[in-house]
Amino acid sequence: MLNYEPIDIPFNYRHTCWFCAEPGNDIVQFPKVASPYLAHVPLQLPACRECKFIATSCITDSIWDLQLQVNNALMKRYAKHLGIGVNWTKQELEETTLEGTSFKGFTDSAWMMYEIAKGRVDFSGWPLAINGVPLDIIDDNYSYDFDGTRFINFDAAVEFYQKAESLNKYLIDGLVSLLGQDRFAYALRVARLHPSISKRMADEVLAEITEQEFDRAEMLKQSEHQSGLKDVNIESISAVTLGSEQVQPEAIAWAMRRGIRDLLELQQCEDAFFDEHEHLGGVAAFALYHGLQLYLEARQDDSWGEQHDPNHSLWHQNS
Repeated sequence: MLNYEPIDIPFNYRHTCWFCAEPGNDIVQFPKVASPYLAHVPLQLPACRECKFIATSCITDSIWDLQLQVNNALMKRYAKHLGIGVNWTKQELEETTLEGTSFKGFTDSAWMMYEIAKGRVDFSGWPLAINGVPLDIIDDNYSYDFDGTRFINFDAAVEFYQKAESLNKYLIDGLVSLLGQDRFAYALRVARLHPSISKRMADEVLAEITEQEFDRAEMLKQSEHQSGLKDVNIESISAVTLGSEQVQPEAIAWAMRRGIRDLLELQQCEDAFFDEHEHLGGVAAFALYHGLQLYLEARQDDSWGEQHDPNHSLWHQNS
């Protein structure tokens, strides 16, 4: 029989769930069975009834993995509530002129439902300690991070956004299959343009994206051989994530080859950029350009470049 040690509870978190910050008087005992991989004593954590129910169905040897599984289960359950904050602002809900009893009830309570759900999934617990001694437990679990949110894996992120924003499942699945994990932000942008779409129209969008990706690959091959440009190996360039935007290697390489280092120089070459990327279509070309704008703006802060830009050394090599 395991001897569970209750974790320390700060005064301001009395009767509070460690997983989601909701009021609760239940407990979760972790792990359920003895494990040779456990790096700490068995723990007893305060929980609300809902999180306890979720936690009891999770199988893991890591307290951080348990926390992540519970958090993702809550995100899945309340995806529609969380989607309110994506599709509306508080001001828009207050000013909406939707009529009818059901719409009135929605506008009156929607933002409150969103804030409650958002608060629960954003809560990350308080530091673990027993009798005043902090527990040094390293979080080495694999996860997928996107737009400030941590998911168990990439598939969980796709499922969440599909439900939260009522995206067409057939279309978003097809886009993800074509574009992959690294270009999830672009897949979302395209899916958001077509929330209600027939399968036939979705197939047309996917066919267009397929053609764009073929042209994109051809462009990458040809760009290495253009005369008068600096020799930049695109394979050595890493994609950069800035908020919800993914800055693509080909956009960074395009700037490096031309010695473009700031927004003013980029603006002077704007027409050339869109001329060279016209074959991708307006949406894809603009996404590349916008990402490059954000990236060059971020690089104006020298400390950001040194600490966060994986391509920082390449800029010096090609200066």
